[in-house]
Amino acid sequence: MRTTLTQQIQTQMFYLDVASTRLVEAQTRAVSGKRIMKPSDDVPGTNRALSLRTAMSNVDQFTNNIVVTKPLMGATQNAIADLVKAVRSVRDIAISAATPDFTGGARDAAANELTDILGQMEDIANSRHMDQYLFSGTATDTAPLVAQTGSSPYSYAGNSGTRRTQVLSWVSLPCNIPGDRLFNFDGGAGAGSTDVFTMVTQLRDLVRTGTQQQISGQLDNIDKNLDNLLSCSAQMGSWSARMDRANNVLADTQVRLKEMLSDTEDVDLAKAVVELKSQENVYQVALSISSRMLDLSLASMQLT
Repeated sequence: MRTTLTQQIQTQMFYLDVASTRLVEAQTRAVSGKRIMKPSDDVPGTNRALSLRTAMSNVDQFTNNIVVTKPLMGATQNAIADLVKAVRSVRDIAISAATPDFTGGARDAAANELTDILGQMEDIANSRHMDQYLFSGTATDTAPLVAQTGSSPYSYAGNSGTRRTQVLSWVSLPCNIPGDRLFNFDGGAGAGSTDVFTMVTQLRDLVRTGTQQQISGQLDNIDKNLDNLLSCSAQMGSWSARMDRANNVLADTQVRLKEMLSDTEDVDLAKAVVELKSQENVYQVALSISSRMLDLSLASMQLT
């Protein structure tokens, strides 16, 4: 079949358009550094990249959970540490008050100090972080303590709920200790123990009017509450340490995911430059041939 000059020109213009398109694509890859510009460039690679981006988004969410929760846990740990310090002071007073030479003005001074400590413990119990009560369980808008008359100065108004934070896809950690456990309103410190506020109130009253034997008898209750507080502090420390380890895992995972995404999407720069140069040469050849074809066409028109 005979090929006319017009057909040859049309064919050459088609290849020139193809060469131009490939040159633009090579330029785009070299400038952007990306191998996949649209899904059709690499369908399996596109699917893999989408999966990797989803995984990176999940890692970002878990990391953000830790960033938000760590200050809450830090505030809780500090408050518990202050409470432990207060109870140790109460124990020191009880030991001093149980000695025979602890009489008169010393008793009044110790009772006043216990009243001050009781006020400090109330302030600690009502600690907040970001306008949320630390020790009300999940009822974070409710103050944990309610003043009352009787042998116990306070009752617990929160709940026993535990807030949890997702730190890994397979791990969620508690981030608070409810006040009924911490202050021993639930009696978990041991048989015969009272809540810490009743403990201080009873000791204060005995320091004022009780015998040394009665004061000494309060040490068991104090020690049980102190052990309970130390146990809560250790548990918070354990959760915080696990959260730190999870944060390290997330940081390492994010680095690996970014590397995998780069391997999937990014071009080899050296290869991209070579390809760009090659496409430039192809385009220059296509232009040269097209120019000759046009010259032949013009010459043909002059002859006719």
